[in-house]
Amino acid sequence: MENDKIIFMGTPAIAADVLQALLDAKANVSLVVTQPDRKVGRKQKLEFSEVKKLALKHDIPVFQPVSIKKENEVLLNEKANLIVTCAFGQILSEENLNSTINGAVNLHGSLLPEYRGCAPIQRAIMDGKTTTGMALMKMEKGMDTGGVMDIARLEIGPDETCDELFGRMGKAAGELIVKNLETLLQGKAEFIPQDDSVWTYAPKIDSQEERIDFGQSDHEIYNQIRALSAAPGAWLIANGKKLKIIECRYIPYKDGESLEPMKILKEGKKKMVITLKDGKLDLKRVQLEGKPIMDIVSFVNGAGRALDGCRI
Repeated sequence: MENDKIIFMGTPAIAADVLQALLDAKANVSLVVTQPDRKVGRKQKLEFSEVKKLALKHDIPVFQPVSIKKENEVLLNEKANLIVTCAFGQILSEENLNSTINGAVNLHGSLLPEYRGCAPIQRAIMDGKTTTGMALMKMEKGMDTGGVMDIARLEIGPDETCDELFGRMGKAAGELIVKNLETLLQGKAEFIPQDDSVWTYAPKIDSQEERIDFGQSDHEIYNQIRALSAAPGAWLIANGKKLKIIECRYIPYKDGESLEPMKILKEGKKKMVITLKDGKLDLKRVQLEGKPIMDIVSFVNGAGRALDGCRI
Protein backbone atom coordinates (compact mmCIF):
# COMPACT_ATOMS: atom_id res chain seq x y z
CA MET A 1 0.00 0.00 0.00
CA GLU A 2 2.85 2.38 0.75
CA ASN A 3 4.07 2.17 -2.87
CA ASP A 4 0.67 2.93 -4.42
CA LYS A 5 0.27 6.62 -5.12
CA ILE A 6 -2.97 8.28 -4.11
CA ILE A 7 -4.22 11.67 -5.30
CA PHE A 8 -6.43 13.24 -2.66
CA MET A 9 -8.95 15.93 -3.57
CA GLY A 10 -10.81 17.94 -0.93
CA THR A 11 -11.18 21.41 0.56
CA PRO A 12 -12.96 21.99 3.93
CA ALA A 13 -12.43 20.56 7.42
CA ILE A 14 -14.40 17.36 6.77
CA ALA A 15 -12.01 16.58 3.90
CA ALA A 16 -9.01 17.35 6.11
CA ASP A 17 -10.27 14.69 8.52
CA VAL A 18 -10.18 12.16 5.66
CA LEU A 19 -6.69 13.21 4.58
CA GLN A 20 -5.46 12.90 8.17
CA ALA A 21 -6.89 9.39 8.39
CA LEU A 22 -5.05 8.40 5.20
CA LEU A 23 -1.80 9.83 6.54
CA ASP A 24 -2.26 8.07 9.88
CA ALA A 25 -2.70 4.82 7.94
CA LYS A 26 0.64 5.45 6.15
CA ALA A 27 -1.06 5.80 2.77
CA ASN A 28 1.15 7.25 0.04
CA VAL A 29 -0.67 10.50 -0.72
CA SER A 30 1.59 11.90 -3.43
CA LEU A 31 -0.52 14.90 -4.46
CA VAL A 32 -3.27 16.98 -2.86
CA VAL A 33 -5.71 18.89 -5.05
CA THR A 34 -7.78 21.61 -3.39
CA GLN A 35 -9.65 24.78 -4.27
CA PRO A 36 -7.70 28.02 -4.91
CA ASP A 37 -6.97 30.23 -1.91
CA ARG A 38 -9.76 32.72 -1.25
CA LYS A 39 -9.82 36.26 0.05
CA VAL A 40 -11.67 36.77 3.32
CA GLY A 41 -12.47 39.61 5.67
CA ARG A 42 -12.29 43.35 5.23
CA LYS A 43 -8.60 43.22 4.45
CA GLN A 44 -9.18 40.52 1.82
CA LYS A 45 -6.43 38.34 3.26
CA LEU A 46 -5.76 35.11 1.37
CA GLU A 47 -6.91 32.07 3.30
CA PHE A 48 -5.73 28.49 2.70
CA SER A 49 -8.24 25.63 2.75
CA GLU A 50 -8.07 23.23 5.71
CA VAL A 51 -6.82 20.53 3.36
CA LYS A 52 -4.01 22.72 2.04
CA LYS A 53 -2.91 23.59 5.58
CA LEU A 54 -2.65 19.90 6.45
CA ALA A 55 -0.88 18.99 3.21
CA LEU A 56 1.75 21.69 3.68
CA LYS A 57 2.29 20.53 7.26
CA HIS A 58 3.22 17.10 5.88
CA ASP A 59 5.21 18.42 2.90
CA ILE A 60 2.76 17.02 0.34
CA PRO A 61 2.69 18.83 -3.04
CA VAL A 62 -0.48 20.90 -3.47
CA PHE A 63 -2.23 21.67 -6.76
CA GLN A 64 -4.97 24.35 -6.86
CA PRO A 65 -6.63 24.48 -10.26
CA VAL A 66 -9.38 26.95 -11.10
CA SER A 67 -10.85 24.15 -13.21
CA ILE A 68 -9.60 20.59 -12.75
CA LYS A 69 -11.29 19.64 -16.02
CA LYS A 70 -8.67 21.67 -17.89
CA GLU A 71 -5.71 20.31 -15.96
CA ASN A 72 -5.86 16.56 -16.56
CA GLU A 73 -2.20 16.38 -17.62
CA VAL A 74 -1.17 17.07 -14.02
CA LEU A 75 -3.12 14.02 -12.88
CA LEU A 76 -1.78 11.82 -15.66
CA ASN A 77 1.80 12.80 -14.90
CA GLU A 78 1.33 11.67 -11.30
CA LYS A 79 0.88 8.04 -12.47
CA ALA A 80 -1.25 7.35 -9.42
CA ASN A 81 -3.19 4.23 -8.50
CA LEU A 82 -6.30 5.96 -7.15
CA ILE A 83 -8.07 9.30 -6.69
CA VAL A 84 -9.90 9.79 -3.38
CA THR A 85 -12.21 12.79 -3.07
CA CYS A 86 -14.26 14.34 -0.28
CA ALA A 87 -15.95 17.74 -0.56
CA PHE A 88 -13.55 18.91 -3.25
CA GLY A 89 -15.91 21.50 -4.73
CA GLN A 90 -15.41 20.85 -8.44
CA ILE A 91 -16.89 18.33 -10.86
CA LEU A 92 -14.36 15.94 -12.40
CA SER A 93 -14.38 15.13 -16.11
CA GLU A 94 -14.29 11.60 -17.50
CA GLU A 95 -10.65 12.23 -18.40
CA ASN A 96 -9.95 13.11 -14.76
CA LEU A 97 -11.71 9.98 -13.54
CA ASN A 98 -9.71 7.77 -15.91
CA SER A 99 -6.33 9.31 -15.15
CA THR A 100 -5.36 6.68 -12.55
CA ILE A 101 -5.06 2.90 -12.58
CA ASN A 102 -8.15 2.26 -10.44
CA GLY A 103 -10.18 5.38 -11.18
CA ALA A 104 -11.69 7.57 -8.48
CA VAL A 105 -13.84 7.15 -5.39
CA ASN A 106 -15.76 9.72 -3.40
CA LEU A 107 -16.87 9.94 0.21
CA HIS A 108 -20.40 11.34 0.13
CA GLY A 109 -22.33 12.36 3.24
CA SER A 110 -25.61 10.52 2.82
CA LEU A 111 -27.25 7.13 2.57
CA LEU A 112 -27.16 7.08 -1.22
CA PRO A 113 -29.25 7.26 -3.32
CA GLU A 114 -30.76 9.72 -0.84
CA TYR A 115 -29.46 13.27 -1.02
CA ARG A 116 -27.25 13.30 -4.09
CA GLY A 117 -25.78 16.75 -4.53
CA CYS A 118 -23.92 19.53 -2.75
CA ALA A 119 -25.58 19.74 0.68
CA PRO A 120 -26.60 16.27 1.89
CA ILE A 121 -25.69 16.81 5.55
CA GLN A 122 -27.55 20.10 5.86
CA ARG A 123 -30.60 18.79 3.98
CA ALA A 124 -30.88 15.70 6.16
CA ILE A 125 -31.08 17.85 9.31
CA MET A 126 -33.43 20.34 7.65
CA ASP A 127 -35.76 17.50 6.70
CA GLY A 128 -35.81 16.17 10.26
CA LYS A 129 -34.01 12.92 9.47
CA THR A 130 -32.82 10.88 12.44
CA THR A 131 -30.40 8.67 10.49
CA THR A 132 -27.78 9.50 7.90
CA GLY A 133 -24.48 8.03 6.75
CA MET A 134 -21.23 8.27 4.83
CA ALA A 135 -21.06 6.43 1.50
CA LEU A 136 -17.91 5.27 -0.26
CA MET A 137 -18.84 5.37 -3.93
CA LYS A 138 -17.28 5.01 -7.35
CA MET A 139 -17.11 8.29 -9.23
CA GLU A 140 -18.61 8.50 -12.69
CA LYS A 141 -19.91 11.18 -15.02
CA GLY A 142 -23.25 11.68 -13.22
CA MET A 143 -23.40 13.60 -9.93
CA ASP A 144 -23.16 11.05 -7.09
CA THR A 145 -24.67 8.31 -9.26
CA GLY A 146 -21.86 5.75 -9.05
CA GLY A 147 -22.06 2.37 -7.37
CA VAL A 148 -21.57 2.15 -3.60
CA MET A 149 -18.83 0.01 -2.05
CA ASP A 150 -19.54 0.59 1.64
CA ILE A 151 -21.64 2.76 3.96
CA ALA A 152 -21.20 3.90 7.56
CA ARG A 153 -24.50 4.72 9.27
CA LEU A 154 -24.86 7.48 11.87
CA GLU A 155 -27.74 8.57 14.07
CA ILE A 156 -28.57 12.28 14.11
CA GLY A 157 -29.16 13.59 17.62
CA PRO A 158 -32.40 15.56 18.23
CA ASP A 159 -30.41 18.71 19.08
CA GLU A 160 -27.36 18.03 16.89
CA THR A 161 -26.23 20.94 14.71
CA CYS A 162 -24.73 20.76 11.26
CA ASP A 163 -21.30 21.69 12.63
CA GLU A 164 -21.44 18.85 15.14
CA LEU A 165 -22.62 16.33 12.55
CA PHE A 166 -19.94 17.40 10.08
CA GLY A 167 -17.32 16.58 12.71
CA ARG A 168 -18.66 13.06 13.21
CA MET A 169 -19.10 12.54 9.48
CA GLY A 170 -15.47 13.46 8.87
CA LYS A 171 -14.33 10.83 11.35
CA ALA A 172 -16.66 8.24 9.78
CA ALA A 173 -15.38 9.07 6.30
CA GLY A 174 -11.77 8.65 7.39
CA GLU A 175 -12.48 5.28 8.97
CA LEU A 176 -14.42 4.16 5.90
CA ILE A 177 -11.67 4.90 3.38
CA VAL A 178 -8.95 3.35 5.53
CA LYS A 179 -11.04 0.21 6.03
CA ASN A 180 -11.46 -0.27 2.27
CA LEU A 181 -8.23 1.22 0.95
CA GLU A 182 -6.24 -1.95 0.35
CA THR A 183 -9.09 -3.52 -1.62
CA LEU A 184 -9.40 -0.37 -3.73
CA LEU A 185 -5.68 -0.21 -4.46
CA GLN A 186 -5.68 -3.87 -5.50
CA GLY A 187 -8.48 -3.18 -7.97
CA LYS A 188 -10.73 -5.72 -6.23
CA ALA A 189 -13.48 -3.36 -5.08
CA GLU A 190 -17.09 -4.29 -5.80
CA PHE A 191 -19.61 -1.49 -6.22
CA ILE A 192 -23.36 -2.03 -5.86
CA PRO A 193 -25.40 0.06 -8.33
CA GLN A 194 -27.74 2.62 -6.81
CA ASP A 195 -31.50 2.35 -7.22
CA ASP A 196 -32.18 5.28 -9.53
CA SER A 197 -35.93 5.00 -8.95
CA VAL A 198 -35.72 6.33 -5.38
CA TRP A 199 -32.97 8.95 -5.48
CA THR A 200 -33.40 12.41 -3.96
CA TYR A 201 -31.48 15.63 -4.52
CA ALA A 202 -29.69 17.87 -1.99
CA PRO A 203 -29.05 21.20 -3.72
CA LYS A 204 -26.74 23.87 -2.38
CA ILE A 205 -28.27 26.02 0.35
CA ASP A 206 -29.73 29.13 -1.26
CA SER A 207 -29.30 32.48 0.49
CA GLN A 208 -33.09 32.87 0.61
CA GLU A 209 -33.30 29.72 2.73
CA GLU A 210 -31.21 31.33 5.46
CA ARG A 211 -34.06 33.56 6.67
CA ILE A 212 -36.12 31.70 9.26
CA ASP A 213 -39.59 30.89 7.98
CA PHE A 214 -41.89 31.30 10.97
CA GLY A 215 -44.79 29.91 8.94
CA GLN A 216 -43.33 26.46 9.52
CA SER A 217 -44.06 24.18 12.46
CA ASP A 218 -41.92 24.59 15.58
CA HIS A 219 -39.82 21.53 14.73
CA GLU A 220 -39.30 22.66 11.13
CA ILE A 221 -38.03 26.01 12.42
CA TYR A 222 -35.68 24.27 14.84
CA ASN A 223 -34.42 21.93 12.11
CA GLN A 224 -33.75 24.90 9.83
CA ILE A 225 -31.63 26.58 12.52
CA ARG A 226 -29.72 23.37 13.32
CA ALA A 227 -29.06 22.70 9.63
CA LEU A 228 -27.53 26.13 9.04
CA SER A 229 -25.47 26.34 12.26
CA ALA A 230 -22.96 27.86 12.49
CA ALA A 231 -22.47 28.87 8.85
CA PRO A 232 -24.14 30.39 6.96
CA GLY A 233 -26.50 30.75 9.93
CA ALA A 234 -30.28 31.07 10.08
CA TRP A 235 -31.51 34.59 10.74
CA LEU A 236 -34.50 36.82 11.47
CA ILE A 237 -35.11 40.55 11.54
CA ALA A 238 -35.44 42.17 14.98
CA ASN A 239 -35.84 45.93 15.36
CA GLY A 240 -34.69 46.36 11.77
CA LYS A 241 -31.45 44.37 12.20
CA LYS A 242 -30.46 40.87 11.17
CA LEU A 243 -30.09 38.48 14.10
CA LYS A 244 -28.42 35.14 13.41
CA ILE A 245 -29.27 32.22 15.66
CA ILE A 246 -26.01 30.30 15.92
CA GLU A 247 -27.10 27.87 18.62
CA CYS A 248 -30.31 27.25 20.53
CA ARG A 249 -32.47 24.53 22.08
CA TYR A 250 -36.14 23.91 21.49
CA ILE A 251 -38.21 23.63 24.67
CA PRO A 252 -41.87 22.51 24.40
CA TYR A 253 -44.30 24.37 26.61
CA LYS A 254 -45.30 22.67 29.83
CA ASP A 255 -48.94 21.78 30.44
CA GLY A 256 -50.86 24.99 30.89
CA GLU A 257 -47.96 27.17 29.72
CA SER A 258 -48.62 29.50 26.79
CA LEU A 259 -46.86 32.58 25.46
CA GLU A 260 -47.70 34.92 22.61
CA PRO A 261 -45.82 33.50 19.60
CA MET A 262 -43.13 35.25 17.57
CA LYS A 263 -41.67 37.44 20.30
CA ILE A 264 -38.19 37.80 21.75
CA LEU A 265 -38.32 37.70 25.52
CA LYS A 266 -35.69 38.10 28.19
CA GLU A 267 -35.92 35.57 31.02
CA GLY A 268 -33.90 36.84 33.94
CA LYS A 269 -30.34 38.07 33.52
CA LYS A 270 -28.98 35.03 31.70
CA LYS A 271 -31.62 33.83 29.25
CA MET A 272 -33.44 34.99 26.16
CA VAL A 273 -36.05 33.03 24.21
CA ILE A 274 -38.06 33.26 21.02
CA THR A 275 -41.64 32.17 21.51
CA LEU A 276 -43.25 29.84 18.99
CA LYS A 277 -46.64 28.14 18.74
CA ASP A 278 -46.05 25.06 20.90
CA GLY A 279 -42.74 25.91 22.56
CA LYS A 280 -39.82 28.30 22.58
CA LEU A 281 -36.26 28.56 21.35
CA ASP A 282 -33.81 28.89 24.24
CA LEU A 283 -31.02 30.95 22.66
CA LYS A 284 -27.41 29.96 23.41
CA ARG A 285 -25.28 31.88 20.89
CA VAL A 286 -26.34 34.66 18.53
CA GLN A 287 -24.89 37.28 16.21
CA LEU A 288 -26.52 40.67 15.78
CA GLU A 289 -25.81 42.50 12.54
CA GLY A 290 -22.48 44.36 12.82
CA LYS A 291 -21.47 42.46 15.97
CA PRO A 292 -19.39 39.34 16.67
CA ILE A 293 -20.92 36.03 17.74
CA MET A 294 -21.86 36.28 21.41
CA ASP A 295 -22.91 33.85 24.12
CA ILE A 296 -26.41 34.60 25.30
CA VAL A 297 -25.40 35.91 28.75
CA SER A 298 -23.18 38.57 27.17
CA PHE A 299 -25.88 39.36 24.61
CA VAL A 300 -28.70 39.66 27.17
CA ASN A 301 -26.65 42.10 29.23
CA GLY A 302 -25.50 44.07 26.18
CA ALA A 303 -26.98 44.61 22.74
CA GLY A 304 -29.82 42.17 23.42
CA ARG A 305 -31.46 44.34 26.05
CA ALA A 306 -33.08 46.46 23.35
CA LEU A 307 -34.76 43.37 21.85
CA ASP A 308 -36.72 42.31 24.94
CA GLY A 309 -40.38 42.15 23.94
CA CYS A 310 -39.62 42.68 20.25
CA ARG A 311 -42.03 41.07 17.76
CA ILE A 312 -40.49 39.22 14.84
